[in-house]
Amino acid sequence: MVYEICPSGGRVAMAWFEKNTSGKKTPESAPETNPQSAKTAAERPGPPAGAEPKVAVKIEQAAPSPVPPGLVGYLYKGSRASGQLSFQGPARIDGIVDGEIHCQGPLTIGESAEIKAKITAEQVVIHGKVEGNVSAKEKIELIAPARVIGNIDAPKLVITEGVLFDGDCCMGVAKQKGGVADSRSVVAEAPVAQSAKS
Repeated sequence: MVYEICPSGGRVAMAWFEKNTSGKKTPESAPETNPQSAKTAAERPGPPAGAEPKVAVKIEQAAPSPVPPGLVGYLYKGSRASGQLSFQGPARIDGIVDGEIHCQGPLTIGESAEIKAKITAEQVVIHGKVEGNVSAKEKIELIAPARVIGNIDAPKLVITEGVLFDGDCCMGVAKQKGGVADSRSVVAEAPVAQSAKS
């Protein structure tokens, strides 16, 4: 069914067209015998002055929303990119990406996004699906319903309830101290230091 709206002199006329996809002929409906319906559209009185005409319109697909202000890059839902993406400021991805993503600012991965890539950025907020390693200079946030399969490297990490994360996490503290500390050695050293003082 196709809807068409045609403005005409302050009034709105709407035509409905039905497409017969079965290929069978359908009988024409009998003409109405009501004399009031026999008037042409030009003869019919319009709505009262100041009244808004009511029109029902079916919209097949909404137009993409405008790019939020401040973003230098936005990959819409339904978009697909493969290779290396590089953004010189804040960016948002709602589409499908396969490759590498580098962002010199905050990067937001939307709920509809499907990413198979290595990601590096200042900050990363993930709402969608990511398969690959994610590295951020400042912070990574995993917000439900995020799904992350890969390693995470950031000084700060926020994970909300309902997130699926399968991978390793490095928060930079071990790197600054010169290596990965074994939890058994940390526990064993504390009592030795206390007993030496007594």
